[in-house]
Amino acid sequence: MIKDKDVKVMVVTGASSGIGKATAEALAKEGNQVVMVCRSNEKGRQAITDIQKHVPDAQLELHLADLSSMEEVRRLADELKTKYPVIDVLINNAGLIPGHQETTVDGWELAWATNHLAPFLLTNLLMDSLLTSEQGRVINVTSEAHRLGQIDFDHAGRPQKYSAITAYADSKLANIHFTYELARRTEFTNLTVNCLHPGVVASNFGSNSNFFIRHLFRLAGFFMKSPAKGAATSVYLATSPYVKLVSGKYFKNSKQANSAADSNNAHVARRVWDISAEQTGF
Repeated sequence: MIKDKDVKVMVVTGASSGIGKATAEALAKEGNQVVMVCRSNEKGRQAITDIQKHVPDAQLELHLADLSSMEEVRRLADELKTKYPVIDVLINNAGLIPGHQETTVDGWELAWATNHLAPFLLTNLLMDSLLTSEQGRVINVTSEAHRLGQIDFDHAGRPQKYSAITAYADSKLANIHFTYELARRTEFTNLTVNCLHPGVVASNFGSNSNFFIRHLFRLAGFFMKSPAKGAATSVYLATSPYVKLVSGKYFKNSKQANSAADSNNAHVARRVWDISAEQTGF
């Protein structure tokens, strides 16, 4: 595929609904070519139809993948590298709060695989395309829930005691360690790497979780942001010239913020990187 140098290619995972869909729409409205990664073909096609109602000239492409499977992540990466030799922005947005404990085809706990291992592997596999961009950007959607997480290196991805909230928080903390470590490793390149908390957003997020979490989200609905407002920081990090040279930072409400003290431990981040590479076979 020959890329128009004036049109940026932006990949958004988890783009069929919620924050991901709102992010894709906002980026398309600014004239970018948006590559929407979705699990369901039906939901992905519907999202494209919905976006085109608001942005008739939207440049949208759909790619399918179940990001809980590392084989699927590798297949997706091969597709994207072939079709888009230059990728300007990768937004690792896909994520979930599981309900009961589930194990993926690779043997990892579902949230750990989907929320952390998938973006770790996909980003690394797309590195050549990102570095080919004049100014590539990697944006990882994490959560304030990372403050409740901790990395148990003896049982990472295979917890002995299971809690959906803990599994989610641990994966979101891993997102931040990955962000900071990748930023260090790409310090002298044209790539920036940042992460963000989108806020608590009214969407179908958590709809597949257990009864307690579903009920909690319903009760909190009146206090939640709209998906468009939740997407604002992702869009800011993807497009703003003010963060062109900013890397290795955590953002909330389109402003730099401090992540948990434990998330700034470079030694832990290197260990998270190493175990992630081992678990994904990268």
